[in-house]
Amino acid sequence: MVGYRARQLAAIRDAVAAAREALRCNGTDDPLVFARAFVAQGGIQLPGRADDVAARRSLGEQLLRALASGVRHRPENPDLQREIDRVHNEVQWVAAQRDDKIVGFFLQLPTQARRSPTVEALSHSNSGLGPGVFRKGDIVVLQPECDGARFIAVLEDEIEC
Repeated sequence: MVGYRARQLAAIRDAVAAAREALRCNGTDDPLVFARAFVAQGGIQLPGRADDVAARRSLGEQLLRALASGVRHRPENPDLQREIDRVHNEVQWVAAQRDDKIVGFFLQLPTQARRSPTVEALSHSNSGLGPGVFRKGDIVVLQPECDGARFIAVLEDEIEC
């Protein structure tokens, strides 16, 4: 599977940071607010097609239309589904930052993703909260091979010392 290049990962990460800030500034958990800021900041990237500006623009428009109409599932378009999932995951992360009991998120990977050595290493990474648990302030950009992954909130009393 084709993945994101380093500059694409950086663009996504920067756009996520800006979109998280838009949610905080607007005092909302509205996925559409996140998506508008994310798209405006150039967060839409296509694996293997870093320079396809027209396709990125089109995908951004599709994302905004899908979210405005309440659509959460577009499995026939994996790029759109990945972005819909990203928006909902990120809104969840921003909401978690207001909950002092939540310390991070556990990365739950689909079976097919766990077969990749790169993904396996990611799932075993440890930032002090346990393997595969990311701090709630982190920005985690997953490669397309992780499509279908979920982030599960981890409470402070669930962390083993």
